[in-house]
Amino acid sequence: MSEKIILNPITRISGFMEIEVTVENRRIIDARTKGQMFRGFEMMLQGRAPLDAIYYTERICGICSTAHSLAATIALEQAFGVEPTIQGRYVRDFMHGCEFLQNHIRHFYQFTVPDFVKMPENYPLYQTNFRDFRLPKETNDVIVQHYFDSLPLSRSAHQLLALFGGKAPHNHGIFMGGTTASINADSIVKCQSILREIGDFIENVMIPDAGTLARYYPDYYENGTGYGNLLSFGCFDFYPELGTLYVEPSVSVDAAAGGAVRTLDPRRITEEIDYSWYTDSLDTYTPFETIPMDDQNKEGAYSFIKASKMENLSFESGPLARQWLSGEYRRGISTMDRYIARVMEAKKIHEILLVLLDQMIPGPTGQAPYLTPNAARGQGLTDTTRGALGHWIKIENSLLDFYQIITPSVWNLSSHGNDGTPGTAERALIGTELADEDRPSEIGRIIRSFDPCVSCATHVFYPNKEPKFITVVP
Repeated sequence: MSEKIILNPITRISGFMEIEVTVENRRIIDARTKGQMFRGFEMMLQGRAPLDAIYYTERICGICSTAHSLAATIALEQAFGVEPTIQGRYVRDFMHGCEFLQNHIRHFYQFTVPDFVKMPENYPLYQTNFRDFRLPKETNDVIVQHYFDSLPLSRSAHQLLALFGGKAPHNHGIFMGGTTASINADSIVKCQSILREIGDFIENVMIPDAGTLARYYPDYYENGTGYGNLLSFGCFDFYPELGTLYVEPSVSVDAAAGGAVRTLDPRRITEEIDYSWYTDSLDTYTPFETIPMDDQNKEGAYSFIKASKMENLSFESGPLARQWLSGEYRRGISTMDRYIARVMEAKKIHEILLVLLDQMIPGPTGQAPYLTPNAARGQGLTDTTRGALGHWIKIENSLLDFYQIITPSVWNLSSHGNDGTPGTAERALIGTELADEDRPSEIGRIIRSFDPCVSCATHVFYPNKEPKFITVVP
């Protein structure tokens, strides 16, 4: 006999996501990832001045706001026919890398560690009814201390970003044709000092801690495997003199079984909406074709997250995909491999930031000149902390006429495809055996390995209706 288990909220960043699984004989036989917020930024941007997109789209998310400003800027530069200055590109990629560091340190310690390490029982924030904590007390207590030690390091990564971006989150540095920032010797010296401290922590604390979790929870190398299809839009790539420092746009189908790594063709990207709360004359479309309307009364739908596809297949994106596609890490594809890859990527990003910092020349970074076109289109594709991020724009009468955004969460947490096949994280859950159905710790650990963040959305406001407040008791 089957039963349903519902977990809500599932993330430790913000809510707005529910996981529903069907279990039979302690094994998950079906799963649904439910995004419960409507995204409306595409509609807000229609009719606005094109450059507004850089600062408006940053507000999609306070966690990866730098990535949205970068994707919007790349899309605008393609539409305007502008190449950024090389010093401007070094600085804005440096800012983007700082966001990677801040996110990865925080994700590992504030979001991953509480799933595997027993936190102090007298602190209500850390109450849990899970019992699967395996670390010896002495080892457990060391990582608990590292949890608190990581907080100022994560903050320091944002401080790095703010040195060039003015503030974090929602920087003011990334802009058309380069950046608004100037480089000075004081900033470079300060960056070197902070990076040295963060690098020591990643190398001597974070990576060993991840290894400890892997040794005590080896069974998590066996679950959360998913489809094994990996995708990246590329990042820190194609510099005129430096070449590619990390990963170029690429995909691999069934990577763990030896699927070849090949160049990504963005023209093969589609979205499907049969199982999501949207309606349109098309149920499958390319990013430039249409913006479907929200419709929460749609029969059979269960999520505001659409189903993104490449070549009609579901793909995983994020640190493990980038590490695999770039050849940095290829132990396997699983829950634990995602956690390990994220930590190893923090080390890689730290190395890249040192290279970029070494290229910076004190003085204004400059901006390439530009004129607003009457009509144009552009796409801004980049990888960010959680995976592949894309912005697609059309300009008519010198105003934004069309704006499409596909976030990393749409790739990883997508709803069923039109043919009924599960999305990426749904597929990773199916087949998992639960040790204790009343305390299904496996579900949270698998889903959080994707670093779910569903705040890239906005609330819908209904006039004359009072908001509903719900108190969640641990």
